[in-house]
Amino acid sequence: MASMRTGEALTLAALQTWAQYHEVAIERVESWDVVVHRAEEVRADGTRHRRLYRETFPPVIAIKRRANTFTVEAVHEPAGAQCFHVRVITPRLSGGELVDPGYLAELVAVARIQRKCRARCGATAENLRVLTTERTYSAHRPSDWKG
Repeated sequence: MASMRTGEALTLAALQTWAQYHEVAIERVESWDVVVHRAEEVRADGTRHRRLYRETFPPVIAIKRRANTFTVEAVHEPAGAQCFHVRVITPRLSGGELVDPGYLAELVAVARIQRKCRARCGATAENLRVLTTERTYSAHRPSDWKG
C-alpha cells in the first residue's frame, strides 16, 4: 500500500534544491492568505514524498486579497451540451486599481480555463460566457476577519 510522507522546507531555496535533486517540478498554489510551493516525488515502492514551503502574506495584504477574491462561473456549449467551469480567483491589483477587480477576475478566470481545458472540452475565451462573478468571502472589513 502506498503512503504519503510530507515535510516542510525552511526556505524556498531548500525546496528548490530538494526538487532539483529528485528531478521533480515545483508547483505554486496561491490563496488569499498564503502561497504554497510544493514538490512531490513518487518512489519505486509507491511511497509519495511531498515537500512544502509556505509564504504567508502580511495581515494588511491578506485582508485586501481576501476582499478581492472572486468566484467566477463560466459556461460554453461544446456539441450542444453545456460545460460549466468554476474558478476562485484573486486578481493581482496594481497600486492605482484602475480596473474593476471583479472584471479582472473574469478575465483571469477565462484565461485559466482556456489554458487548462481547451484540449479536453474546447473551452476558449471566445466561446466562454461568464454567468456569475461573486465575492468569495462576505466579510469586507478588517474587523469582520478572524484569521
